[in-house]
Amino acid sequence: MILSAPQVGLGQLHFQGGRGVTLDASKALHYFQHAAAAGNAVAHAFLGKIYLEGGDGIKADNETALRYFKKAAELNNPVGQSGLGIMYLQGRGVPKDPSAAFKYFTMAANQGWVEGQLHLGFMYFGGIGVRRDFKQANKYFSLASQSGHVLAFYHLAHMHAQGLGVARSCTTAVEV
Repeated sequence: MILSAPQVGLGQLHFQGGRGVTLDASKALHYFQHAAAAGNAVAHAFLGKIYLEGGDGIKADNETALRYFKKAAELNNPVGQSGLGIMYLQGRGVPKDPSAAFKYFTMAANQGWVEGQLHLGFMYFGGIGVRRDFKQANKYFSLASQSGHVLAFYHLAHMHAQGLGVARSCTTAVEV
């Protein structure tokens, strides 16, 4: 039996860099593949990200990304759920389907995943696949901002400056 947690940790270090480890997508891919073979949901999710984004000698491949994200989502992983949401929202390897994107972003957001929260904020703010609802957009941008997401802060400030779903307040916009 392969221990997948150390493989995932090494994969993340090479994928994101840090702690004296330089970015190396090929090594990240290697470690994630081993962990995914052992059934690790996080590894499946990161493999989906690698194949969705491509780069650094790895060709983007929507079909492969979709397969890995689906497996991660089946294992209730919020990164995989959010990845599927992005694919359906943008029509990457699948037909554009805002309803499916909304479903997957909601699943991820309900687990506290910041990317799911942020994308739900975008969907509500723009009325993409849902009725435009600034109060819901504010809710999800606020949740994402609690994790320090810069885009969430930006959109909250914009909403306060314009009075979208909240009382207009330039002071609050600047403080956000």
